[in-house]
Amino acid sequence: MIKRFFLRSLSSFRFLVFEIIRAPFYSLFVQDISQSLSHTISIVSTKETLDEVESSIINNQRGAYLRFGDGDVFLMNGGKDSYQTNNKKLSEEMKEVFLMQGSHIYKCLAIHSDRFGYEKGMSKGNHKNEDKLALKLFTDCFIYFVGCRIYSPVALHFSSTNNVLRANSFLKTLKKYTKIFVGNQSVDMDLKELLFGCKTVHVRTPEKDAYAEIDRIENEVLNLISANDGFFVITIAMGCSGRPLMKRIWDQNQNVFLFDFGSLLDGISGKNSRKWLEINNLDLNLLLRGLDAIE
Repeated sequence: MIKRFFLRSLSSFRFLVFEIIRAPFYSLFVQDISQSLSHTISIVSTKETLDEVESSIINNQRGAYLRFGDGDVFLMNGGKDSYQTNNKKLSEEMKEVFLMQGSHIYKCLAIHSDRFGYEKGMSKGNHKNEDKLALKLFTDCFIYFVGCRIYSPVALHFSSTNNVLRANSFLKTLKKYTKIFVGNQSVDMDLKELLFGCKTVHVRTPEKDAYAEIDRIENEVLNLISANDGFFVITIAMGCSGRPLMKRIWDQNQNVFLFDFGSLLDGISGKNSRKWLEINNLDLNLLLRGLDAIE
């Protein structure tokens, strides 16, 4: 009996020692792989990203534009975002979102930097990260991008200040195809109609912690999809919580393109919610020109 107890204790001790030793070595192993891979990866340009997304929409191709940033990675790893508290279910769903792959799924990551590539006009706080931060973000989630191109999460945002005519053209395409808008309950109706059309239905979401109502939001969206025929776009602007919603809709095999609009909506609303909006002055007259002529 004493011998059995001794062997069990020894086994437990060995396991404990293994776990203590394994953790730092595993971390170093992951860092080594990500460092090696990072030298072979360049983020897709904002122009190419916008062109490919628009092509999918115009050609009625089912797909999704997924914009991942540090908040999504924090939530996936059990942390929190400034607009969304975390829970275990959200973390698991966020991992499933990162795993999404398929034709016309455009997975983005906020790693514009010297190391991964940036564009003239980008700067610190204005869509460009320091190499250290970009590499950290890449290291934390690179396994979900193996075999995938990494698209720009700021394609529309950057174009809205540095290639305004292109952004205007894209917004016109988006308005023509959008039938459902999922976003903040405080979005003004006139703005919703200008950007997405008077016939587009607004599924309202809370300003913070939208994941707490994701089941209700999902049901409303699925009911609206059932009431519409043919291909169309669902434009989503509900922060990190929007990514699990997009994954849920994608899993239903619906004939839609899911577009994550992002913080440009705040800028158009006159709210400088992000640093890039404070740095830049949006030319709303040029950016929104002609949108009122589209129903």
